[in-house]
Amino acid sequence: MKALDAATPPTFEQYARAADTLDRIVATPLEESERSETSKKKQLRTWMLVPALAAAAAVLLVLAPWGRSSRAYATWTPVPVPLSADESGLVGPACRKQLSGSAYLDLDHARLVLAERRGEYVALLYRTENPDMAGFCLAHNVPGTNDVDEVKSGSAGGSGPAETTPAGRFTEGALASFPAASITNGAAGVGVTGLTIHTGGLTVEATVRDGRWVAWWPGQAIAKDEEGEWRDVPRTYDVLMNDGRVIKNAQPAS
Repeated sequence: MKALDAATPPTFEQYARAADTLDRIVATPLEESERSETSKKKQLRTWMLVPALAAAAAVLLVLAPWGRSSRAYATWTPVPVPLSADESGLVGPACRKQLSGSAYLDLDHARLVLAERRGEYVALLYRTENPDMAGFCLAHNVPGTNDVDEVKSGSAGGSGPAETTPAGRFTEGALASFPAASITNGAAGVGVTGLTIHTGGLTVEATVRDGRWVAWWPGQAIAKDEEGEWRDVPRTYDVLMNDGRVIKNAQPAS
């Protein structure tokens, strides 16, 4: 997979400080998180994007100055439903406003390629093909209401044009870990109509359309190992082909 260069590569010292901050966020007592939620019901600013480790899969650690406990995602569903045009029109401006702080995603040319709902939360994926850049958002929007809040966002990509994904294969894009939630996206080659992620005891069916996929789930995508080092939480993929075949434990194209 192509390396992602979301920004000037940080030092390992910066990464360590970011990881320590995430520890403090995750350890925040529920009562304090709920008080913060009440006082900060507006959009959630991304604090930092840090490429995590020199691993095969590109991982972004997205830190935010406050966050909700995992109880907030109790309405999450493993199978998404597509957003209606009205819902996309409602959440889209809030997402684009959040992404406007990115120096690398050209919002004037980025287009919305995928939008899904899982309970009270929606995910949107914006892209430019040249350069190969993705911007993603996770936002709270109760179905049937006009309220949009808790907007989390991130962006990552490469400096060159998007490469063609081989037929029947898929690629991994950026993997972002917010407090108590994670989101990832990638490309799907010709013939791929579905993608299922298994991670952390969860089964997550991705939204796949027009050669792109996106998925999010309530859980951390990275965790500390026994040595205290940050590592990916293991993920496996099942690929659904347009002829009905299911390829178990499929490997992403390099």
